[in-house]
Amino acid sequence: MSDTFSKTYEPGYADRPAASATATRSTETAVNTAPPKSDPPPLLDAVPPVQMGKDLVEDAVKKDHFAAHHTLIRGFLCTPFLAYGAALSFLLIAQGWPSGAAGLLFPVGYVMLSTLGLEMATGSFSVMPIGMYAGRVTPLGVIRNWALTFLGNLLGGIFFACLLWFSLTKGGSVPPPPLLVTIAHVAEHKAEYVHYGAIGWLTAIGMGILCNWLVSLGPIMSKAARSVPGKVVLMWIAIGTFFALGFEHTVVNMFVFPAGILSGAKVSIYEWWVWNQIPVTIGNILGAAVFNSTLWYYTHSTTTYK
Repeated sequence: MSDTFSKTYEPGYADRPAASATATRSTETAVNTAPPKSDPPPLLDAVPPVQMGKDLVEDAVKKDHFAAHHTLIRGFLCTPFLAYGAALSFLLIAQGWPSGAAGLLFPVGYVMLSTLGLEMATGSFSVMPIGMYAGRVTPLGVIRNWALTFLGNLLGGIFFACLLWFSLTKGGSVPPPPLLVTIAHVAEHKAEYVHYGAIGWLTAIGMGILCNWLVSLGPIMSKAARSVPGKVVLMWIAIGTFFALGFEHTVVNMFVFPAGILSGAKVSIYEWWVWNQIPVTIGNILGAAVFNSTLWYYTHSTTTYK
């Protein structure tokens, strides 16, 4: 007699299938009521360059759709935060820090303005052409954004410079403290291109190119991470490197020159604009538009393999 046949005659065996079925139903119920499994989080907080380019196109479209007064307001609010970072670095230099080390703390201002969604011209110099190359923003839209952001940044820089000078000198009643003295010396140094004629003017353009090749990577590299800490680290790398190396940034200079002139710097308005602000702005545009907007975006927006 087979084992199967024998088991059907064992005492209590007839009750077992029912118990087994009950256990099976209980198991199925437990499985059905268990919470669904979620996908594991990504191991790397990274976004590939192709997707970064697509995200930057959408940013350019958003900037293009801002009403003029909103672009002006965001530009106005931007420069003071950048100036806070610059003032912190200049204060540390006044206290004896090496300029390179002090410059590495400058990005605190950029992190604040970026987190707050403000508008900085040197960032738009790279973002807006990307939208134009993608066919989503017109050339007129690019120029409009650049002009409004630049004007807002300038007004914000002059306002913050006046406020800082007035507050630290009690309206001119006391001599400028070491912070303002240092800013005055920096302004005088930034105007020294005038002593070299045409070569000095071209040098200012070169310093602007070297600056914004890095600084305009701020909004680009922030797209390479999903988390806030990741974005901060990536932005910090580019912005801190520029300031530590002492290159020329047109928006920072919108604060440095007014504050320096108020604090006694031997620099005229003519020297500020003709020998620094204008050539540096040209260099900033070239550094962003050529190397980042054009070359970087091109190689990641087209088929790169045969």
